[in-house]
Amino acid sequence: MKYKTFNYKNNKNCSFKVGNYQNNPQSMAIVIVDSKGEEITRVTVNMPDYFYSPNTASIKNYLENSGMTKFLNKLGVIEEVYSQRKANPFATQTETIDFCEINVEEIKKYSSKFNYEFGY
Repeated sequence: MKYKTFNYKNNKNCSFKVGNYQNNPQSMAIVIVDSKGEEITRVTVNMPDYFYSPNTASIKNYLENSGMTKFLNKLGVIEEVYSQRKANPFATQTETIDFCEINVEEIKKYSSKFNYEFGY
């Protein structure tokens, strides 16, 4: 399957790998991989206390992923940001975990591997 690639930080020809967290089949897991398929960064975090609905994800928008939500918005991957919460009690206002609706059709266009299926 042919997919679009994107540049992420100093990496060219990147893509997403999308699936589910093994311990939470309702939570979407997204990673960015380089042109060789090696993981660059994990885009999402699994929040066990969150109520996930289909096509939602918790975006890790802190530390090495600072600006991730903005980046995904630019690609058209995020439909809506439902909520933002500080990553931890000592985090700044911009270090957040962002609960978002994902545009599945758009993320598929950039995915070298897409195995996400909302589990019950």
